[in-house]
Formats: sequence, C-alpha cells, structure tokens
Amino acid sequence: MHNWTAMLGTGSKLEFRNLFNQLGQDQTTLRTGRSMEEGFEVRNYAFRYQQRTVYSGQLHGAHELGKKDHLEWTAGYSFARSKEPDYRRVRTTRDINASDSDTPFQTVIPPSASTLDAGRFFSDLKETVITGRLDHEHTFTTSNESLVPKIRVGAFFEQKDREFSARWMSFTQANFVQFDQSLLTEDLSTVFSAGNINASTGFELSEGTNPSDRYEASNTLIAGYAGASLGNTDHWSVSGGVRVEHNRQQLTSARFGGGRVLVDNPIISVLPSINASLNLTARSLVRVAWSNTVNRPEFRELAPFAFYDFSMNNVLYGNDSLDIAKVMNIDARWEFYPTANEVVSAGLFYKRFVDPIEMYFVPGTGSGGTRNFTYDNADLAQSYGVEMEVRRSLTSLFGEGYLGRFGVLLNGAYILTTVDLGEKAVGQEQERPLMGQSPYVLNAGIYYQDTEHKLQYNILYNVMGRRLFAVGTFGTPDLYELPRHALDATLTKGIGKHLELKVSVQDILNQRVRLVQDSDGNEKLNGSDEEIMSYRRGQVFSAGISLKF
Repeated sequence: MHNWTAMLGTGSKLEFRNLFNQLGQDQTTLRTGRSMEEGFEVRNYAFRYQQRTVYSGQLHGAHELGKKDHLEWTAGYSFARSKEPDYRRVRTTRDINASDSDTPFQTVIPPSASTLDAGRFFSDLKETVITGRLDHEHTFTTSNESLVPKIRVGAFFEQKDREFSARWMSFTQANFVQFDQSLLTEDLSTVFSAGNINASTGFELSEGTNPSDRYEASNTLIAGYAGASLGNTDHWSVSGGVRVEHNRQQLTSARFGGGRVLVDNPIISVLPSINASLNLTARSLVRVAWSNTVNRPEFRELAPFAFYDFSMNNVLYGNDSLDIAKVMNIDARWEFYPTANEVVSAGLFYKRFVDPIEMYFVPGTGSGGTRNFTYDNADLAQSYGVEMEVRRSLTSLFGEGYLGRFGVLLNGAYILTTVDLGEKAVGQEQERPLMGQSPYVLNAGIYYQDTEHKLQYNILYNVMGRRLFAVGTFGTPDLYELPRHALDATLTKGIGKHLELKVSVQDILNQRVRLVQDSDGNEKLNGSDEEIMSYRRGQVFSAGISLKF
C-alpha cells in the first residue's frame, strides 16, 4: 500500500492511492466418510494451489470553489487475476461393509474425462475495471443561519471486463481389455507414476474441456444523480435525491454441445431515496430512511461454466436467463451517544425483493454422490426484523484505573424472511425462508486499551442461527447449516517509539461446521435427520511486526 497526498494552495488537494495484494494458497484436503447412496466407504483427496493478484489505484481530487461550492473527482483503475495451475482430485472407495482394516481402497477411474475422478483442472481469470466519478455540492446562504440547504449533483462511470478460461482432463484406462487392475490398489503416491502411463496396461489422459469452459464478459455502468438536503443544525435534517443508472451487462460463451450463449442486458434503473433525522436531545436522535436499490447477477452466475467443488461435493453452473433483482429498503433507528466514541442504538428494518437471486438443487442431475446447483430468480421475497448495538467504555463506571480501560461491544439482529417462489415451487413449499439468511446474528466483544503502556487486546464472539444452505426438491430434502460458536482474540503491544507487535488467533473454539438434511420434512432438526457433512475450519494463528517512522 502506498498513498501520496499533495496540497495545491489552500483549496485543493490531490491524492494518489495504491493497493497491491499478492496471495498464494496451497491446500490439501482429505475427505472421508460413507456414501450411503452409492454403498461405498470413501477416502477422497484434493491438492490445490491458487494464485490471486489484485491491484487498485485511484487519483482523487478535492477542490473548494469559494465558500459555497465543493468539487470532488476520482479516476480509478484496478486489475485482478486468479490462476489455478493444477487442481488435482482423486476418489478412492471400498465396500461400505468392509470390516477388515486391511481391505484396500481402490482408485476410481472414470470411463471418460470427468471433473470428479482422477481429474486435473486448470483455470485463468483476468479482470480490469476502469472508473470515473465527479461530484459537486453547492451550499445556499439563507437569512436563517441555523438552516443549511445544499444541492448535490454527480456522475459515475464504470467499465468492467473479464476473460475466463478453464481446461480439465482425467486419467482413464488406455486399453479396457489389457488394463492392469492391480494398479487401482496402488498407493496414491505411485498409482499415476510415469511407468503406469502407457497405451496398453496403464492410464492415459483424456481431455474433457468443452465450449462452456470459457467466457468473456463486460459490464458498462453510466449513472447520474441529483439530490438536496435541508437541515436545522440543532434539531433536524432531511435529504433526498434520485440516481439514474444505465447498465449494460454482456457475456459471450457456449453450451456443452456448442450452442452459443449471448447475454446482452441493457437496462435503465431509477433509484430514489430519502433520509430524515430528528435530534431528541443533544446526544440522541432518531433516523428514518427509504430507498430503492438493485442487485445485478455476477458474471459467474450468468456463465454456463460448470465447476466441481470438491469440498462441498457438488457442481455449480450459471444461468444466462437471470433477471436483475430489485430491492426496496425501509429502516428506522434510535441512536444515543453517551460520548463521541460510544453508542447505544436500536432499529427496525424491512426489505422487499422482486426477482431475488438464489442457488438451488437441479432435480435429476449429478453422479458419484454429487448434486448439481444453479441460480434462478424467485418471484418475491421479504425480510424484516430488529437490530441493536451497544458500544461502551467502562471508564464512566470505574474511572481511570484498570477496569476503566475496558470496553464492551454487543450487537445483534433478529430477522424473519419469506420467499414466494410462484410457479417455480417444484418439489418444495410455495413459501420458505430466504436461502442463506440466519434468523438471528449475535456479536459480542471485550476490549482493553492501556495507552500509557501501549498495550491493547480484545476478545470477539460470534454466533449465527440455523440457516437454509440448499433448497431441496423431490427426493432431496432441504439442507441446513447448524449454528456454531466462534471466538477470536488479538493482542497488540507497542515497543518504544517505532515498533509494534501483533498476534492473533481466529476461531479458538474450532467447532464443527455441520450440514444436516431435514429428512422428514418437518422443518425441525432432530435425531431422525441425517448429518450430511461436518468439518472443522481449523484455527488460524498469525503474528506481525510494524515499523513506524
């Protein structure tokens, strides 16, 4: 990260902001268990390296044009690249009733190229984004000094372009008649050695890449807005405006059989909003807000590309017929500020979605114990609930001593959601909860800060309620992710004038992620419902040192 700032006289400032991130992740996964559907005990392996490169740069200017006008502009460029140079996946199985620990697992070799068995996957994604923004604010002078009317106008431009390509293949039997079956029980470290790759008794590589494994996409957004605000500096304020967007989303690809996929969705969206606040006292106020927004499909959700997710044992592909989701937002909030750094608040909210985008099971598809997923629009959805937040220092209770250096944080929400599927309710209820939304979320934290000794530590806790992980269909009941408790801790210590040490531990409890299927369809999870998958994310330990000068 490297940022530059230049002051040009008394009324202008230029900033040049740069952020570069290079991330490489090497991952080995071993999945064990029983496939009741296939009648096998499984031991599956995946070896994956993924490289991500991200650069973001912005040139920003802010200018005071006299006492009444303020102008800001931003020009930006970003680049992202993601590469998977060789993602290897292997399944091994044995009879589910094998009681002898010496019974070997056999490597599963597909009859033709497969993303599931003895497969190798390569992918490359490149994306560039060019942005431009211009904002102007004018303040009016009135005879009443407590009233501050303002108008704001602005424009925004974004051009996003992406190229993606993938290639995949599998080891298959080179000659079905002469193939040496004993190779299937060899150790994983030798089964695909060079000597076993031959045209008679061994393996060969069969490519399965098809036209849907490549796409090019772009998104052009041109927007303008106009708004105004009026407020009494001591009592109330009202602001509102409208944003008009012209967005064109384009994608070119092909289907499995080679049929062309061409997405071209130009659309104009008119998005009004209004906000109002009323000061009840010098330290408390109420706010209300209403706005319309949109949720556009991601390129990945539109592309026909099918990706096998080894960790979740499913195949996910896009839907080029997705519509843009439209959202109406209403919320009201009470806020109390005991001090400048403390807050106590409570609020109500309501959202209405038209054509919300969700992921769901594709009936009658999948093999080898996998399930296929894709995206689609439901008809309507609603979400409403309450939320609260408390952020307080204990100094007011215990003074400047040891206990007074502590602070507490508590925030939570209770949410109810309903999705109306309309005519798309095939193999499931007409109405159900919104996929992926927990009915409650709770966060809590304890902070300690000793400025004199440059010592700070905190402990954070999080839990989310049971949520619908995957929507079921005929023969495949709904799948839920159960709550898990998470605990994180961070310690920071300054040394001298220039050094700072920081250590942290994430997910100290390391509780299992559990996916349970509602087998009896009563929306209550009990002993009669099966656990489909469970795993531990693992704890993450990190340490760092900072030098300030």
